[in-house]
Amino acid sequence: MRVRLAIFLLLVSLLAACNSPAISLVLQASPTPTATSLPTSTATSTTTPTATHTPTSSPTHTATPLPTNTPTPTSTYTPAPTPTSTSSSTPAASDTPPPAPPTSTPLPTDTPVPGLDFVLTLWRLVPNKLNGCGNDGSGNHIIFIKVVDAAGAPLDGLVVGDTWNNVEDTTGRKGPGLTEIPLYANAMEITVKRDAATGQPYTSQASPPNASYLTDIPNEQLAEAGYCANIYHCQWMRENDPWFCGGHYSWEVVFQRTY
Repeated sequence: MRVRLAIFLLLVSLLAACNSPAISLVLQASPTPTATSLPTSTATSTTTPTATHTPTSSPTHTATPLPTNTPTPTSTYTPAPTPTSTSSSTPAASDTPPPAPPTSTPLPTDTPVPGLDFVLTLWRLVPNKLNGCGNDGSGNHIIFIKVVDAAGAPLDGLVVGDTWNNVEDTTGRKGPGLTEIPLYANAMEITVKRDAATGQPYTSQASPPNASYLTDIPNEQLAEAGYCANIYHCQWMRENDPWFCGGHYSWEVVFQRTY
C-alpha cells in the first residue's frame, strides 16, 4: 500500500514539475491526500496479542497434579468366612436315606438295658405252615415261651406272664425251660416275673404285643412267616382282607438271663 502511494506521489511531482495543465486541474480539484489520511488499520492490526490470549497451560496444572484415586483400605475388605453348616458337611438326620427293610425281625430293643435280669432274644410269628392257619377257622393261637440262662441252658420254675397280670404260667411245664399261654382274641406282652419257689422278683424286658389279628401284626412279621408274599401283599391284605386267619396266630418268645 505504501509503495503504491509513493509511486503516485512521485508521478504527481513529476507532472507538476512539467507544469502540465491537466495535472494542475487535478491538483486543484482533489487535494493531495496526506499520509495521515491513510487508514491506520495496519498499525492496530499489528498489535501483538497479550500473553493472556496465548493458550499456554498454567504451570499449576503440571506442578500440582490432581490426586489419583487410590483405593482406600476398605476396598481390600475380605468377607468373613461363611460358617460351615453341619447340614452341608455332615448329612443331617433328615438327609439320611431310610434304612432298607430288615431281612429278619429285629428285637424291640437293640441294646439290653443295664441292670435287667432277663432280656428278650427272640420274638417271631410262628410260620403259617407250622401253625396251620386258614380262613376256615383252623390253626393254633398259642404263645410259646422259653427261658434260658446266660449260657443258653433252659431254666425251669420261673413265672412268666402278661404285663397286665391277667395270665401267668411257670417254665418247665411244657418241657425244659418251656411253657405256653393260650392267645385268644386279644394281644399280650410277655415278661419274666419271679421265681416260682422263692418268690424272688426279677426285672425283665417285655415282648412286643403278641396279637391274634392280621391288622395288629407288622407286615414284616406276616411276610416272614408266610402269611403273604411280601410286605406289599401284606399291606393289601391288611386293607382288603383284614379277617384273614383272625384269632389264629401263634408266637414264639425267648428270654435269656444276663448273668
